[in-house]
Amino acid sequence: MKRLFVVLTLILSKTLFCQETVVETFNSKILNEERVIRIHIPKTFDTFKKFPLFLTLDGEYMFYNLVGNSELLLATEKIPETVIVGIDQNYPDFSKKYMRWQDCNYDAKKGKLRGKGIEFKKFITQELIPYLTSKYKIGNYKVLAGHSLTASYTLFLLKDDAFTSVIALSPYISKSLSTKIIEKLSTSNRFVSLYVSTSEHDLQGHLKTTKKMDSLLITGTARLDAQYIFNFFEKETHYSLINRSFPVALQSIFREYQLITEKEIEFEKDVLAFLKNKYKNIKEHYDIDLPIRKDDLETIYWVAEEREDWELLQRIGDFSIANFPAYSDGYFMLSAVAEQKKKYTKDLELYQKGYERLGDDVLNKVDYYKNIERLQKIIENKE
Repeated sequence: MKRLFVVLTLILSKTLFCQETVVETFNSKILNEERVIRIHIPKTFDTFKKFPLFLTLDGEYMFYNLVGNSELLLATEKIPETVIVGIDQNYPDFSKKYMRWQDCNYDAKKGKLRGKGIEFKKFITQELIPYLTSKYKIGNYKVLAGHSLTASYTLFLLKDDAFTSVIALSPYISKSLSTKIIEKLSTSNRFVSLYVSTSEHDLQGHLKTTKKMDSLLITGTARLDAQYIFNFFEKETHYSLINRSFPVALQSIFREYQLITEKEIEFEKDVLAFLKNKYKNIKEHYDIDLPIRKDDLETIYWVAEEREDWELLQRIGDFSIANFPAYSDGYFMLSAVAEQKKKYTKDLELYQKGYERLGDDVLNKVDYYKNIERLQKIIENKE
């Protein structure tokens, strides 16, 4: 007999703790100048855990867009909490040239940084990252984002292992740089990811070169979808594609982090092994010590019961109780297995333990008790 247990719970709004955005002036010895950085601190910063880093160039207009999209996706558990940092670059220097052009100076033909572009990379990797790591609990997973010129610049830091993931919105990708990026994605012995986007009304050079690199990666034999994501947005412009790109990019690079869906495990035979491997990957890829989430445990629970795979359900039930001894579902799983074996006394004992662990917010508690009465009658009739 197949039994589905539906827990009706009260929907409670989550209290949002204070989050802080600060603006700091960073005195760079490498650049011999002061730089403005914007920092968004996660609400659980006072805990002892480490956080992934999102660093965006063009901080004046990219930072707040990134913060807004991150908060929305965080609320639905699509991404983890992160420290978000923006570097301001859209103001003129002493020569009246915009800082972004000086910071991101590179030779397109040779695919190499030059001038201040070399020093700016050192500033990021040798000064800013160590400072952020020590003050804001940054872990090993670091993401760099840029737009247009600064997007092209981000690709140099992915190539040299400074960042695990890069989000490049409308970059211009020269042939020499494209070759190096393709080689990086094809031969890397560590987890790396690259998100690239362009649009129908993007700058023509950017549209052409990003599509060219995408076509080379599609036809390449070493392309890994987990490492490379490309978006082409119809009707969008060079700037409007930013709003379209960030939600997709953030979810793409944190694909492993997201909650398990039934579709995702439709063809997985051992869903418990899949669950364990998922959290192993979260630790390895994102440097996040994430406890097993009850929602993920419930998903594989329902799948195993739908399949009537009682041996698998037994293992999931044991795993659930070991990790969540105060949680009712593990006992209900083992109860269902016991009933299939017609071990009704054991069935009742396990079911009662699950019932005792139901919270006061479960509105249909009376339905659970009816099942206890049903089992009691079965045992009485057998005696």
